[in-house]
Amino acid sequence: MEDNLFEIKDTLPLEPPSVSSDFIVLCSLNGDSVQITFTGKGYGVLRDQILRIPESVQLSVALSDQNLDFPVSIITELSGSDIVFNGDRYSSLSATAFQPGSVEYTIDRNIVRHLPVSVISSSDIPERYYWSVTSNPTVELKGAESIVSHLDSCYTVPIDPGLDDHRTGIVKPEGVVYISPSYVSAELVPPVEVIKPLEH
Repeated sequence: MEDNLFEIKDTLPLEPPSVSSDFIVLCSLNGDSVQITFTGKGYGVLRDQILRIPESVQLSVALSDQNLDFPVSIITELSGSDIVFNGDRYSSLSATAFQPGSVEYTIDRNIVRHLPVSVISSSDIPERYYWSVTSNPTVELKGAESIVSHLDSCYTVPIDPGLDDHRTGIVKPEGVVYISPSYVSAELVPPVEVIKPLEH
């Protein structure tokens, strides 16, 4: 036990860095988990495996310059200090390798916009009929500036025209923190009569 070097591999979930509400962390380019190789000698290796449990890899990012040209990509090299344990940290096992060895995140500013809502139908509707939003024709979105600034509207979860209740949720795009309200009510409006019989 004291002479041999033991190697243990563990796959842990990757937690994005925590940032203030003014910013948002977009998805990692390296996936959502990390494989870590731990090595150690002696009976302490057994004690570590029995008593101490690594739970995740939690990254930390310091936005020292908030006048950066957002969105900005940040590459972080992984180390043993990024590992979160349930209780005490390993005392005999040391993290010697990470796969991937570094993680790249995109951080963007959060902005707020008000956008109209487009209603999506789950099946065909008669020609020239159309959906009209009867509640909250615009909704408030908060999310990544690089995404929200390019949106011209939101769209709903498809509504079945045959149902009596035409209330449905709004699809939240990736990079959007929240939509308020998160649902709308709509009605199916018949076509406007454009040809009328002549009255004598």
